[in-house]
Amino acid sequence: MKSLDRFLRILVVGAIAALGAGSWVSDAQAQFIDEEPVGRLTIGGIIGAQFPGMKDINDNISTVNRFLTIEEVRRMDDVNVALVTGLDVRYKFSDRFSLALTWGALNARSEFDVTRADMRFYSRATTYGANLLYHFPGVVEFNDRVQVYAGGGFMLLQNGLVEWQAIDNTTNFFLEEGNLSEMSGKGTATGSGSGLNLMVGGSFQLGGRFSAAVDFGYRFGSLNNLELNDSEFEGLFERFGLGDPDDGEDEIIREPGDWAVYDFFLRDPSSTAFDGRKRTDPREEGLEQTGCGDCPLYYTGGPIEVDYSGPYAQFSFRIHF
Repeated sequence: MKSLDRFLRILVVGAIAALGAGSWVSDAQAQFIDEEPVGRLTIGGIIGAQFPGMKDINDNISTVNRFLTIEEVRRMDDVNVALVTGLDVRYKFSDRFSLALTWGALNARSEFDVTRADMRFYSRATTYGANLLYHFPGVVEFNDRVQVYAGGGFMLLQNGLVEWQAIDNTTNFFLEEGNLSEMSGKGTATGSGSGLNLMVGGSFQLGGRFSAAVDFGYRFGSLNNLELNDSEFEGLFERFGLGDPDDGEDEIIREPGDWAVYDFFLRDPSSTAFDGRKRTDPREEGLEQTGCGDCPLYYTGGPIEVDYSGPYAQFSFRIHF
């Protein structure tokens, strides 16, 4: 919340600066389309696509896909696209410069639900940004309805949410290479982050009050330092055996319980649970969740980072005031 408060203060200062600049920039010329003045303040609704890196997430999905392939279940798709939505307020305080303040969201997912397995990864983040744009003057001289601009600024990612679910509905409990049950569970985490935005774009003036814009760019930003939510963390712990578990005959426990979900987020053989249990502790008899010292760690690389960095393209319809 401190970073959000700081961002809001910067927005206010930036807006005041832009308005102040508009009052003294002497070369600012009024723009007319069909003899109708074009307002310098504009608000637009944004929709588009981001093509994020998501390396840590896709590495985990690649590991899960090996188990899905063994059990002849369809593979999960990599997370390689995110939906971009938002609102954008721009004020053109001179013929060559404008200030853009944005508020929006990024949503990315990969999931399927079939008879043999329910798999889901989902992440979202609220974005706040401020960008300074330079408008190329020669374009207006060629066509007074067209603006071409380039610029950049900073971005905050807040209210980040990450969900993971792996549910094994098969009965292949005794495969030598393991099975999806060893990864079964579901959990969520929250996080935040910051980054930068670089962009180029163009707009076409439909009239004095309306325009349409297309922007292309590259965002740098990720959710990191994720905090796991203990109230929404559940491992699917089951015991499979051919004999009587009470007699210890042919007893096999294939699932690590909630450690499977810790492993997805933390990827650490020495991780610690919410209640102080350690993964390196031996697993005790019974169905109580304890340690998991003999459980394989399939995921590697340390705590995941939800990396939204990547190119994007977006469209906005704008109203001028």
